This record gives sequence, structure tokens and C-alpha cells, in this order.
Amino acid sequence: MYFGFFNLKNQNNMKKNLLFIVSLFIAAIVNSQTFTFTDSYGNELQYAVSSATTVSLTSGSTLNNNNIDIPATVSNAGNTYNVTSIGNYAFQGSSTTYVSIPNTITSIGKQAFGNTNLTSVVLPSSLITIDEYAFQYNQLQGITIPENVNSIGIGAFRGNPLTTVTSLATAPPTITTAASNSDSFAVGGNRSNIDLYIPTSTTGAYVTNSGALWTGFNTVTENLNTGDTYVYNYITYEVISAANSTVKVIDYNTTGGTVVNIPTTIPNGLITYSVIEIGTQAFENKGLTDVTLPSTLTNIGEKAFFINNLASVTIPNNVTTINNGAFAQNQNMTNITLGNNVSVIGDYAFRFTGLTTITIPESVTNIGVIAFGGMGDIITDVYCEGIVPPTISTSSNPNSDTFNLSRSSVNLHIPSGTEGAYVTNPGALWTGFNSVNTLSASQFELNNQIKVITKDNGLEITSDNGLTLKKYSIYNITGAKITQGKATFISTETLSNGIYILELQFNEGRIAKKFVK
Repeated sequence: MYFGFFNLKNQNNMKKNLLFIVSLFIAAIVNSQTFTFTDSYGNELQYAVSSATTVSLTSGSTLNNNNIDIPATVSNAGNTYNVTSIGNYAFQGSSTTYVSIPNTITSIGKQAFGNTNLTSVVLPSSLITIDEYAFQYNQLQGITIPENVNSIGIGAFRGNPLTTVTSLATAPPTITTAASNSDSFAVGGNRSNIDLYIPTSTTGAYVTNSGALWTGFNTVTENLNTGDTYVYNYITYEVISAANSTVKVIDYNTTGGTVVNIPTTIPNGLITYSVIEIGTQAFENKGLTDVTLPSTLTNIGEKAFFINNLASVTIPNNVTTINNGAFAQNQNMTNITLGNNVSVIGDYAFRFTGLTTITIPESVTNIGVIAFGGMGDIITDVYCEGIVPPTISTSSNPNSDTFNLSRSSVNLHIPSGTEGAYVTNPGALWTGFNSVNTLSASQFELNNQIKVITKDNGLEITSDNGLTLKKYSIYNITGAKITQGKATFISTETLSNGIYILELQFNEGRIAKKFVK
């Protein structure tokens, strides 16, 4: 009985051992299996099976092109595998100038791309480890380390003409910092020619904390993420899209003065951001007397310039929307130039300004409640260029009307042949004006080519397309001529306060505009 039990027990152990040995044998066969798979450039890339579902690129590929396209998956003998690693020495010493690395790769092995001709490389966001000497002695001028990387080996990028290193990882990857060839980024450990870019609020972890390894770089700049803010020349910006490098203005420090020139772009280290939006209340009640808007602008937010002292404003051609109250309560504003892509003018956008003449480009489709007008406003002429009338609010209640005043004192100027659509057709909204004048295209063009800009001490006349001012005349409200001349700057210092008519005679026609002193 005793010996029978002993034999049975030994038999079970032998079976277990045999199964274990067989498993090791099968694993060894699987792991030693290699095959080739041709990429899109005709290279015969060699892979080694790592598991039942994954493979690693190995050395031994036959390269028929200087470009390499590593696929995310490969097939062999009816099986499909994910390509998860680039093995040691995979492309070392080749003439590779370009490589596409898929977002399945988690590791790049020792000297995988050492001593090749790469001028740039995009590392996938799936990457976790970069082994020693992986990209040594190439032609890389900049490299971006993905956010999941936690380890960069000895000499991984040494011998490259690097000028920038960007790390997206909030926890600094482990690197080698040494005054020798062991340094992860530079021969001899000299990083003084390399600018480092890191995530916001990580300077301590990367550079200044005790034991920090990312030291010795020429400059260290914290990258901006979407939603981050940044102050440049007294203006505070918020990143709209880090990926697209776009920002909007959200605030202004009045220490910068009353005259503001908003730039088209702002720098942050070597990264340049385009200014495409003025945010809600960004310049509200800042005492501005003059502002220049950037050509990159596409949107002007609610109350962006509410309660200021702007005399005139030019809306760039890329702007499509002027939101509610954007320029309201700029009572000195006597001139606006709307860009030719503005489609929406919001409620109260230009309420309580000093506008007497308004030109609405044909791109405008909607104009909100009390967009123009308000207590004390003296609008006399509205020029609307659209063949299709913009949608406006027409109401007997001034507080619900687009123009917020009695239209019986305002002259409407519209393109020839559009009277029905604007005024007489059933449902037409542009009614109740003092007069309706149809102007030819040439008359509209002349009006738009001439701008009268009100200054503190006079009027500045500007014109486009070679127009020549032959004579100006100023009349008081009763029609009596006050003065005349030929200068493009007209002093108003000797005029009494009041309403005047300015007649301008050019080589191609004559126009009249009202202004207030």
C-alpha cells in the first residue's frame, strides 16, 4: 500500500514536470520564430514572434528604400500580430532618412536607429521606453518625447545636432545626466545648445528640485496646454488649442496704456501662437482710445470693448462674428469699417456710439436688437451692400428695434433693384426710413473707399485705389459753408460744438458725410 501510493505520487509529479518542459519548448519555438513582411516602400522587414499576438522588429531586414513604414499589424501563416517593439540593432547603420512608427510600439531597443540618416522622427504616444543609444549619431535637430515615456537610456540621442527637446510627460522620464558620452542627449554631457520645453508647472520636477536630472539646457520653457493663460505685453491670453497653437485675449492690464495694438501672433519660447479671438469682456472699461485688431482675428466676444473711448475701429476681414455689446458705449466712436466676411452683428454691438454713417457689407446675414443706435445717437445714413437684406429686428418699440431710434430721420442706401426685398415686399423689414436711395455699384465702391477718421483736433481723410481729394467743404446744419480746402487733414479746433456736413470732392465722384464736433 505504501509503495503503491509512492509510485502514484511520483507519476503525478512526472506528468507535471513533463507538461512544464513541453510548455517551455513550445514557448522557445514561438519566440524563435521569425518571418518577413513587406512594408509600403518595398522593404522586407523582419519580425520575431514575442507572443501569440505580438511581434518585435528585429535586425536582418532587407531594406530597398531609404524610407521605412512600420505597420501596426503584420500577418504570417494565417496569424495577425500587433507590432509592439523595435528590437536591438533593428536598423543600425542603415541609410534610413525617414521612418513611420505606429501607435502600437511601446519600446525601442538598443541602437535600433543608431548611426542612420534620420533628420526627424515622430515618436508614438504609446511609447514607454527608449533604450540606450537608440537614436545616436543621426541628424535630428529636434525631438518630442511622448507623455507615456518613463525611461530614456544612456546616449539615446547623443551625437545629434539637437537644438530643441520637448517632453510631454508630466513626470520626468528617467535619463542619464553625465559629463561624458553616457549623457542621454549630448556628447560629453554638454546640453548648453539645447532648448528644453516641458509641461506647465513641471520646472521643479525636471530642473530645480533636489535630484532633478533635466539640467544644463540652454533655456527651459513650460509649454502651454489648452486652457492655460499667458501674459505678453500687458495682454493676458488663453490657449484655445495647444495642438493648433491658437489663443484668445481674455484681459488687459491698463499699465500698457490707452492705445493697444493686438499682435497677430505671440511667442512662448520657440512656439508661436496665433491670436484668433477677443474673449468676453477682455477690454471692458479699460479707457482705450485706440485699438488695432489683428488680421488673424475671427471672433469678437461679448462686451469685448464695452465702455471705452474708441473713436474708430477697423474690423479685419477674417472676423465672422461680432458678439453682443462688443463695442457698446464707445460714445466717441464716429467711424467703423466692417470686414467683408462679417456675417453676424450681435445685440447691442454698437449701441451708444457716435456713429452717424454705417456701411454694412454684403456678407452680413443677421443684425441683432439695438445693434446700432441708443440714447443721443445721430445716425443719418445706413448703407447696406447685400442683394439679400440681412435679417434685422423691426419694432415700434425702440428697445426691440435693430436701430433703436426713429428711422424717419435716417436715410437708407441699398443696391439698385433691391427695393422690394428691403422695403416693399410682404414681410420686408427695412421699413420706415426717411428715404430709400438705390445706389450703383460704383457709388457704393466710392463710399467704401473713403474713410473719415475723427481725431481729437480734426478729421483725417483716407482713400484707396488712387483716389485724389480735389476739395473739401464744411457746412453747418443750416447749410451755410464754414470752410473749405484741399488738405487730407482738416483741423476742427476753431469749430463750435455741433453737427456739421463734410462734402468731399474726389477725382471720381463726390460724397457727403455728417460729423459731430
